[in-house]
Amino acid sequence: MKLRLFAILSVLVLVVTVAAQCGTPPAPTVAPPAKTEAPKATEAPKATEAPKATEAAKETEAPKATEAAKETEAPKATEAAKETEAAAKPASYKVGFINHLTGDAAVYGQSMKMGIELAVDAINGAGGIGGVPVEVIYEDDRLSAADAQSAFLKLVQSDKVPVILGSASSSISLAICPKAQEYKVVQVSAVSTAPSLRDCGKYFFSAMASDFAQGVEWVKVADFLKVKEAAVMYLNNDYGIGVKDTFVKAFEAAGGKLLIVQPFELGSKDFRTEILKVRETNPKVTFIVDHVAESSIVFKQAAELGFKTQWVTDVSIVSAEVPQLAGKAAVEGILGVQAGNTQTAEYKAFKAAFTKKFAKDPTIWADFAYDSMMIVGKAIELGGYTSDGIQKAMFEAADSYVGPSGAKKFDQYGISQGSYEWVTAKDGQWVLYEKK
Repeated sequence: MKLRLFAILSVLVLVVTVAAQCGTPPAPTVAPPAKTEAPKATEAPKATEAPKATEAAKETEAPKATEAAKETEAPKATEAAKETEAAAKPASYKVGFINHLTGDAAVYGQSMKMGIELAVDAINGAGGIGGVPVEVIYEDDRLSAADAQSAFLKLVQSDKVPVILGSASSSISLAICPKAQEYKVVQVSAVSTAPSLRDCGKYFFSAMASDFAQGVEWVKVADFLKVKEAAVMYLNNDYGIGVKDTFVKAFEAAGGKLLIVQPFELGSKDFRTEILKVRETNPKVTFIVDHVAESSIVFKQAAELGFKTQWVTDVSIVSAEVPQLAGKAAVEGILGVQAGNTQTAEYKAFKAAFTKKFAKDPTIWADFAYDSMMIVGKAIELGGYTSDGIQKAMFEAADSYVGPSGAKKFDQYGISQGSYEWVTAKDGQWVLYEKK
């Protein structure tokens, strides 16, 4: 038994010994995997090489990025400049317009609107002002001070215009004037002439000579007609009173005598009472300052009443509509004073352009409206698109300007000097009066 146990133990010892001897070779076989992992260790240099690659990339890519920046920066700077320049210029230069576009006095507003449109065509057709087109926003004052003031506030507060053209009526221009001075907005009337407009303020301008000049022109007519006595009929508003006052003063200073100075009201449709009062004085010459609508009725009713006198009109009556409304016979031989000079090259060029666009001869004061817009355009070009810039540049813009309505140099009050020509109604048309 012991022998068996001994034998078994001997076998086990032998087995263990053999197993131990057989187990040693695996150690070297395990070692190679450890050594083969060394390439994994070589992967570490790859990891370390990555920064080298990164550094190389940095060394090479940075200049590329810099070069790219250099290549792209100039265009970006150029684009920025273009964007800044575009932002500095508006899409259009907006200009306001307030005038009588409806009602009895619409003949003036609509006529002047056409003059403005022709001027805008000329400006924009030449490339605008520094490449920016002009846009006019038209508002109707209906010959109402309240409507004019509302239109003014709309143009200034909503449309943000720095300059407004209008109105034709002196009374309406005077109503707008305080607002224009308060808001520091340039107000340019093509034809408002009341002497009191001189006191309006530095933001007001007029392209037509003051009533002081028109009153004096009437005295010249009286001298030519060799009359020392005359009657006066006048529209009872700022314009009518202005012309009447300057004429009465100048006429009496020259030794003339006024037989009657008869007012009448704007908007009236019956002037027979006033006409009869004047007729009682039997005047050889009657000077009348009026609007188209009212004067047409005056002439018609005077003819019906058999009142015969040499009528002499102010500039507001010399319009194609007067013979049409009153009738040719009622106005035949009337002598009128017309502002401007239709015989100049500037006017003839304007007439050709106006006729081409509107298929008719120039209407009353369209030439003055045209000149007003052209001067404003020049002032924007010289002074910039701000109220103060335009106001300061208006004097320079008008200084050497000569347009279809004449020279426009402003005096210290912003009022243009002017000239007149005499016309007469003949066979339903206004034609130049031939002084014989």
